[in-house]
Amino acid sequence: MLFAFDFLSGFRRKKAGVDDPAALTHIRTQLATLGTEPDDRLRERTDALRRRLHEPGFTAEAVALVTESVRRTHGLTAHEVQLRAGLALAEGALVEMATGEGKTLAALLPAFTSALRGRGAHVATVNSYLAERDAEFAWPVFARLGLSVGLLREREQPAAKRAAYSCDITYGIGTEFGFDYLRDQLALRAAGRTEPRFHEILLRRLPPKPALLQRGHAFAIIDEADSVLLDEARSPLIIATGERRPSATPEVYRLADDIAADLKLREHFTRDPHSQRLALTPAGERLAFARLTDAALLQLRRVWPQYLQHALHVRHQLRRDVHYIVAEQRVMIVDEFTGRMCPDRTWREGLHQAAEARTGVPITEENSSEATISRPAYFQLYERICGLSGTAAEASSELRASYDLRTVIIPPHRPCLRLLLPDRVFATRAAKHAAIAREITTRHATGQPLLIGTRTIENSEALIEALAPLGLPLRILNAKQDAEEAAIIEQAGQPGAITIATNMAGRGAHIPVPEASQRVGGLHVLGLERHESARIDRQLIGRAARQGQPGSAQFFLSLEDDLLTRHASAIAARLAPLAREGELPAKYAAYFIQAQRKVETLDHAQRRALAAHHRWLDELKQAL
Repeated sequence: MLFAFDFLSGFRRKKAGVDDPAALTHIRTQLATLGTEPDDRLRERTDALRRRLHEPGFTAEAVALVTESVRRTHGLTAHEVQLRAGLALAEGALVEMATGEGKTLAALLPAFTSALRGRGAHVATVNSYLAERDAEFAWPVFARLGLSVGLLREREQPAAKRAAYSCDITYGIGTEFGFDYLRDQLALRAAGRTEPRFHEILLRRLPPKPALLQRGHAFAIIDEADSVLLDEARSPLIIATGERRPSATPEVYRLADDIAADLKLREHFTRDPHSQRLALTPAGERLAFARLTDAALLQLRRVWPQYLQHALHVRHQLRRDVHYIVAEQRVMIVDEFTGRMCPDRTWREGLHQAAEARTGVPITEENSSEATISRPAYFQLYERICGLSGTAAEASSELRASYDLRTVIIPPHRPCLRLLLPDRVFATRAAKHAAIAREITTRHATGQPLLIGTRTIENSEALIEALAPLGLPLRILNAKQDAEEAAIIEQAGQPGAITIATNMAGRGAHIPVPEASQRVGGLHVLGLERHESARIDRQLIGRAARQGQPGSAQFFLSLEDDLLTRHASAIAARLAPLAREGELPAKYAAYFIQAQRKVETLDHAQRRALAAHHRWLDELKQAL
């Protein structure tokens, strides 16, 4: 199995200043000159810059050149905030730009400065729609300057992928870049090139190098960088062997599920109040072994109690339409950060088979991991990185401590007019849904567009059921409509539109808000509950009031929300006597923020532990 270790060291590099007034002045001077020159002169300037990579003023002149190409190609004049963001990115910073401030344009600037070095620049986005959209925007801009743009598509043939990587700038989904690296590592291992023997090096008798997909890791621009480097740090990229086929040993998983249904909390298993991990008690283990059949015993691939723990985890920790959905007689994982289905992803070591047994779908064969790497570990391979996000400020200290990435907060181009209303708190989920229905009806009557953000598919469908009697024109966007998400979300700002979207669905898609909608208050974002991360809440809020437009946002909470019941059970128990009430005083919203910070602190500790574990493994590997 292939791993990458010590994913912190590669980020500890010194950075230059990222907000240089002299550089901005230089850019403006260059733009005044470039505006009068013909297109062929722009290409000549590009060729000249290739020979001046290390001279003073190179970055500012490169930024000015690509900015002028954007103006000629798309008729867009870059604002100063985008120029400042581009300079910061070119010098290796993580830039926070508010939603709608033009991150796509800003990302062109560091991509160009890096591509001039001739070793390629990778722009990693969060989904295929954004990768294709951004590549289409960038292609004519860079073609005018004599540079090539490639689009890395999923499930393409190797030749097409090599062609995309050979371009000056390559756009693609961040995970696909990582998977292609793992595919190259498997190819190298198959050719005997990953760990050559000493005498082979000495005699220069290395096996021939196979045709790889990637040509190196010089520079990467990471979209939603805080999510990739922090939130998704514990979700490794894995290439597994084996195709989806029926399991030869389904009985052992079904037996474990049957037994798990009879096990009782505290008597047969316990739940850790902090990690929420379930563990069998001695009584639980005795019961499990007593019911183990001879047929199941012959099918074991691991110790029997582990099957029971997986079955318990599926029953008590994983929820249908929250962590997974069932479609086409398959269990499909739902990404906890994006709300999207992941049809090609499976849980490891029998957990996926436990979920299949629980839901009654055909049980498939377990896959064997061939190669794996974490997302941060993959991006550590690059000599230089930078990143963009709409919500990096809250995590700036951790990003600096863990990756030596300085966070630069870029102010909005126009003053933000967003009206952020206080959270409303209700005793029960039913009372909350009733209040939301009244709120939606009132605002819809004025023609104001509404975007309702839900954390899970389960919650979105419960809200849809509560709204059904009202006959409102709802547009639904969750993991079950992933393919149409961009088209749906782009209509969310139209007068009278009511869009219900899970988590981060439609992230990155532009939401036009016409004048008719702005006259009645602009887009109103309604959060159905607080997320475990305040940054994701801010992503949702940021969809309203872009570019100085009017807009508003508000959260509706209940004492039955997962944030309290799963992560602050003591608080939930203390507030249980209020369950007969309807709406509660606003002061109770503080409990949700308290629970949110608790989860964020725990997640931070787990990331630090994971980093320490990687460093230990790396030291052990070097010692051996």
